[in-house]
Amino acid sequence: MQSHASAKMESVSLAAAALSARVEEAALNATVVREQMLYDGWLVRWAPAKARRARSINVIGPARRELDEKLRFCAGVYARAAQPLIFRLTSAGPDDALDGQLAARGFQRTDETCVMAQSLPQPAPAPARQTLRYEQADPARFARVTGTLRDYAPEHVAEHAQRLASIAVPCVRLLASDETGACVAAGMAVMDGDLVGIFDVVVRENVRRRGYARQLADRLLGIGRDAGARTAYLQVEYANTAARSLYATLGFVDQYAYWYRTHQHN
Repeated sequence: MQSHASAKMESVSLAAAALSARVEEAALNATVVREQMLYDGWLVRWAPAKARRARSINVIGPARRELDEKLRFCAGVYARAAQPLIFRLTSAGPDDALDGQLAARGFQRTDETCVMAQSLPQPAPAPARQTLRYEQADPARFARVTGTLRDYAPEHVAEHAQRLASIAVPCVRLLASDETGACVAAGMAVMDGDLVGIFDVVVRENVRRRGYARQLADRLLGIGRDAGARTAYLQVEYANTAARSLYATLGFVDQYAYWYRTHQHN
């Protein structure tokens, strides 16, 4: 007979798995691209983007075909797009064996990223002190400003703008200015049912460590809460310890991880 404690732990585990699956779906919706196709349980993306999540293979369901057959097919897709073959794998994915199978075929693991989440407290806590002024931006302007802050090439700015314009769910893109009127940060809240995803948070390099990222994140979370979101999530590389520490102070905890496997580090 299953004990009460073990039954409770199983229930918590199932709830966490369900939330991870829901967050992963929402994150894919928030990063939709034009250049994509479904292939035997894989979402294959090959956008000419800087972000690898827009030009990699995501596993979203069970497979029927042999792996080597699928690899040959996808290698052709990426070769025609003049891109490397990249997989994006998650700790919450439906195919536990694939990571090891790719490793055995020489695919190198890189850039592990943490997906953090939190239940938004109700009622809302007192907002953080704000010294920034905010304005909403259309996709083209938001991509242009964030591209400048990140030193993106023009072709990557154009692709980012197209990707932002293709998002089917509601989103709010904010530009943040300091007391001089200069744009110092940007970020986006993407609403998907009772979830809000925080994306594209970037602070101008010469004004970092002034609390701007915290102010911006707090504002984006408030926008999501006002839109009916009950849970917030975001994605941050494990190596970015400063950002992970910041988001932890805002109530985020690790939910699941993802990483890339590729023969090339790009």
